[in-house]
Amino acid sequence: MELNPTSYVVLGSLSFGPRSGYDIKQLADISTRHFWAISYGQIYPELRRLSASGLVSAEDASRGTRHRTVYHLTDRGRQMLNEWVSEPALTKVEIRDEMLLKLFFADAVPRKDTVRLLEVMRRRHREIAAGLRENEPMAAAQQHEMKYEVMRFGIALHEWCADWYGKLAADLERGRGAR
Repeated sequence: MELNPTSYVVLGSLSFGPRSGYDIKQLADISTRHFWAISYGQIYPELRRLSASGLVSAEDASRGTRHRTVYHLTDRGRQMLNEWVSEPALTKVEIRDEMLLKLFFADAVPRKDTVRLLEVMRRRHREIAAGLRENEPMAAAQQHEMKYEVMRFGIALHEWCADWYGKLAADLERGRGAR
């Protein structure tokens, strides 16, 4: 069975313990989202596929009329995850950011509009860093050192981005070009 990055987000999430699809999404939103976002539309089909392949097992955890399925990582699933993590992958880094795409083409608009865009970008990265910082104590308290280190990376990255956008906006406001 060929696995994709979404497969590994699901397997990795289950390596921390049994979870429902909803739980996996919630975990991703406070952890991997700053570098690998996934949606419910990806998670549930992937859980079915991984279950059919024997990499995860499903358990009915319904209560009353509320249907709920909890998934567990199987030994085979853990082995696949371990093999994937252990094998370095030299792939291209891809950033998909519509705001950065707008900035790329911002020479077509008045400078004041570009400065406004930069201020929004700076604020957005500050908010992302703050959101990650809110979860930092929880991540630090867990016994998952690399999960915590990746969170620290996310905080540092978004703080750096916020600073860079702020400096560029200040330069443009003072009439200095980006060059």
